[in-house]
Formats: sequence, structure tokens, C-alpha cells
Amino acid sequence: MRGEHCEHSRPDLVDSDQTVAGKAHSPLKVVFFAPHAELWVHAFPEALVAEALVQSGHEVLYVGCDRQFSRFCVPMRANKLEPDAPLNEKSNVCERCERNKTLVREQFGFGGYDIGAILTQEDRSEVERIVTAASPKNFLDIIIDSIEIGRAALSTYLLVFKKSDLDFSPSEWAVFSLELRNTLYSFFACRRVLDRERPDRVMLYSSGYSVNLVWCLLSENRDIPFYYMNSGANLSDRLQKLVISRGHSLQRRLLNYWDLYRDKPCSTATLHYVTDHLVEVMKGRSPFVYSIGGVLEGDAVRRYFGVSAQQKVLLATLSSYDELFASQVTGLFPSDFELLFPRQVDWIRACIDWVALRPELFLIARVHPREFPNKRDAVKSDHARELEAAFAELPGNVRINWPSDNVSFYDLAKIVDVGLNGWSTVGKELSLLGIPVVIYTQDLIFYAPDLNLLGTDHESYFGCIEAALDEGWSAERMRRAFRWQALEDRYSRIDISDGFHFKEHQPGPLWRRAANRLRRSIDPVAMQKMDCRRRPAVLGARPVIAGLVEGAEHSVLDMVGPDDFEPGDIEAETNGLREQALRLYAALYPDQSATEGLGENLWRFAQQR
Repeated sequence: MRGEHCEHSRPDLVDSDQTVAGKAHSPLKVVFFAPHAELWVHAFPEALVAEALVQSGHEVLYVGCDRQFSRFCVPMRANKLEPDAPLNEKSNVCERCERNKTLVREQFGFGGYDIGAILTQEDRSEVERIVTAASPKNFLDIIIDSIEIGRAALSTYLLVFKKSDLDFSPSEWAVFSLELRNTLYSFFACRRVLDRERPDRVMLYSSGYSVNLVWCLLSENRDIPFYYMNSGANLSDRLQKLVISRGHSLQRRLLNYWDLYRDKPCSTATLHYVTDHLVEVMKGRSPFVYSIGGVLEGDAVRRYFGVSAQQKVLLATLSSYDELFASQVTGLFPSDFELLFPRQVDWIRACIDWVALRPELFLIARVHPREFPNKRDAVKSDHARELEAAFAELPGNVRINWPSDNVSFYDLAKIVDVGLNGWSTVGKELSLLGIPVVIYTQDLIFYAPDLNLLGTDHESYFGCIEAALDEGWSAERMRRAFRWQALEDRYSRIDISDGFHFKEHQPGPLWRRAANRLRRSIDPVAMQKMDCRRRPAVLGARPVIAGLVEGAEHSVLDMVGPDDFEPGDIEAETNGLREQALRLYAALYPDQSATEGLGENLWRFAQQR
């Protein structure tokens, strides 16, 4: 039960013969705002969704950018350009974006226009006036038609610069001004599009980008249902799955469906799919995984941190503040709750004081790799500097795991007895491995709280740690976590694998890569044209996409229930979990040498029949 002390706290969703859109609907006008066509792995799935709506009898208006964000934009950042990059490098990105946008309109037959064509000189003058008058002291006061434009403009900026406050240096303000200008251009264009077209729905890829967020906010203000799309979260096939959700983050809203799916046994195929993701994460090769791949055995990890064989290990996993701060300051996530530990530094200090009196325990506090320069960006967060100062002196049975240690999270998991989590997703990942986790808040996590133990005051929190140490590893904990992950990665996603074939981390044979390079040298959009040619005449997910948008549903989970997916039973699920335990064991211990800790627990469970 949530909030109590120490309380444990169908193969594809869219078969082509699935008929969830059985009722006749009047044709809808749907505006797709697509300013980032250069990002083809986003633009092409988005176009597939738009085509599914056209084939269902609806009108689609495809609205592009037309270089209106040419000073600096999301695709430029994705191509590792900085705001002060040479103009020709930025222009190259714009050129690729224009080519992709034009190709989509030609190949899919979409009507539409660009925001450059609808923005008036009056709009442009007003944007420049507002940007010129803006300052770090007054930009939050930029409110038009009840939309807090200055606040919305922070969305992308805060994440890029890992900011957890609104103090700007001169160089930071110069960059934010670019984002503010883009956001204003986007807002004025959106207002004119909505006034002219009066659409029934608005759709876009990712609502988190500032230029997209204002479309969401203005649509919401006018009672126009808006939908965002994102790729799936399972890294084994994330581009073949789509999230399509009305409103803002579906991830947090999945908690509303947990009661329906908590007791649904997973099929063997679903269990295998969840493990596919874990195995891919363990390799550490995706830019969406901050940890490196595992390379150390448990004994080596113990030696590295100075943990004796007799000590039990507590692993505290910190989170980055900038993502939370960005979502709260832009109004997308609440901030009106109290935390047992107001700051993560307070939490770790309390744990240090408690462990210092328990020589039989060893605490490792893992700083989130995002706090420091990493393979996705080169920025060091303000919070990282605070942590460095706070943990200069430590007891003998406490170590801080800094990103510079180059120790994989999954190597650490091999020696962990209990995980201590703030709001990182690793609290879920440890549960998937059967390791108990203690949390001190259920308000910030984006997975089911009952996967973990919850302490709501200091006494109960440390009591939960004691209980977790006594309970130890659990296959039943794995079972609950796999069921949650099935809800998150399978049941709530839309399968577009019949329409988009590109898979990451599968480069193909050398000859094919050489042929593709030759094609691109002859025609810059050769591969994009190939994707367009290979798409099916009718996407298998068309009925689901149409039903979702026509019915103004919030997610596919409002259209289906647990019985619509593959049936399963406890015995088959248990046998399937044993198979997955063996797969996880093989991924974590390639030489199959584990004789203790996580490896021993996985092996023993896998061998039980």
C-alpha cells in the first residue's frame, strides 16, 4: 500500500486485425507541428502516424520550420553543434531539415505550410521587442494569452546546461535568449495556425522541447486535445515502438493503471522482451545509458572500494536535479510536497551518520553520471560541485562512486545487498534483478512505489533498511518488477515495426554500409527514400492510432485492458522468470564464475525446477 512504513511498496499491442476504432467518426482536422525533420528517426515515425490518420479519413496539416530557428535549434544540438558554431555548419543542418521535410510532404502527400509563411512582420517585430527587453530579472513575466512564454522557454535550456537555479551568467543568458526567441516565434506561429485552421487535434514529436511546449500549452488553453509522440524506452527496439499520449508525460500517469496490471502474469514472450532491454542497458553502448558496460567481477569491485567479504553493501543512487528542476519550473511536474530529506546531500549525510556506527555495513553513494561531462554532453552541473565539497571527508566504511571511477552500475549491482534510492530509475532496475530497494519519497519516482520499501520518517526509513537487509534477494520482487516493466514497455506502446525497420546497434555487414554511403553520396536522402518505399500500404497500428485520436483518449491503455494481451499463469510466469534469471546471469557473468552475491542468487533461482 502506498504511503505506509516499510510497505512493499497480447504479444504486440497493435495486431493488424485489432478493431478498437470500430465506431464511425466525423473527419478531424489534425495539425502536426514538425520543426525537427532533420531528426529522421523522429520525423519518419511521426509521418507514419499522420498517414494512418489520413487513411482513416482525417485531414492532416503538416507544419514545418522553414529555418525560423536557424540561430540555434534542437537538431543542431543533436548534431553536437554549440550555439556559437560557424554559420555554415548550422546552415547545413537546416538544409538537411528542409530536404527531409520536403521529402515527407512529397512521399506522404501531406498538405501544409511552414511557420515562416504565416508569421507576419508585426509578429517578428514584436518578438524582437520582447527579446530585447527581456532580462534575467523579468523574463518570467513574459505572459501572452495566459501562456507563460518565459517559463516555457526554460524547458530545453535547463536540461542542456544542467541548471538547478535561474541565475544566469552573461554567456548563459546569451544562449537562453536564443531559446526565448525561438519559443516566441513558435508561440506566435502557433496562435496564427490555430486561429486560421481551428484544428480538432494538435500532434507533435516530444512535448519537452520549448518550441513544442508552447503549442501544447496554447492548445490546452483552447481546449484542443494535443498529443505527443516519443520512441519506446526498451533499448532493444526503441525505434520500433511509439508512445502516443494525450497531454503531458504518460510515464507518471502509468501509475494510474498499475492496479489493473499488478496481478497479471507476464507471458514468456513479454518476460523475454523486458530482459532484452536489461541486456542492452548492461552493454552501455546507447547514448541513453549513462553507465558504462560491465567489466569487473564482484571481488574486483569489492577490492576497488575497499569492502571486506564480511560487510553487507548499501548502494545509494543519486539523481540529477536539473531534470526535476526543469519539469517543476516549467509547471509540468508538481513541487508542492515535502521530502523527508529536503536535499540529496542531506539524505546521504544521514545515511553516512547511520552507517558510521555499523561497521558490518559499507555504504557506496553513486553520483549520477549525468552530473558530470558524459557521452551525451560536456557540461558539469552545479549540484556536482556541491557534492564534491560536501563529501571531502568520509568514514572508513563509506565511499563515493564518482563517474570518473568508470565503474558500471551493473558491476556495482553484483555486490549490493540493499539499494537506497532517491528517484532514479535504478531503483526499478535493482528490483528487476531481485535486489531490495528503500525509498524515502513516492512523489518523485516514475515507477510503482510498491516495488520498493518506503520510509516516511527517519525512524521508519532506517527501519526499512534493516528489514531489507533481513529479507535479502527475492524472486517475487523480480516478478513484480517485470510486471511493471511490461506495463511500461509493452502494454502502453504502439508497435510500428512493420513501418520502420531501422534498428540501432545493428550496423550490418561492411558491404551494406559501403553501399549505403555510396547511395548517400549520390542522393543525400537516399536512405530516407528507402524508408518511404518500404513502408506498408497500411500500417498495422492504423486502427489503434485512429481510435486513440478520434476518441480523444489519453493513451492506448484507455482502449484496452489486461485481457487484451497474451494470457499467462503463475506457473508459466515462474518458469519464464527462471529463464530470464539465467539470461541475466550470462549477461552479468560471461565466464559464469559467480559464487556469491547477485550471481549466486540468479543462478540458484534459475536452476530450481
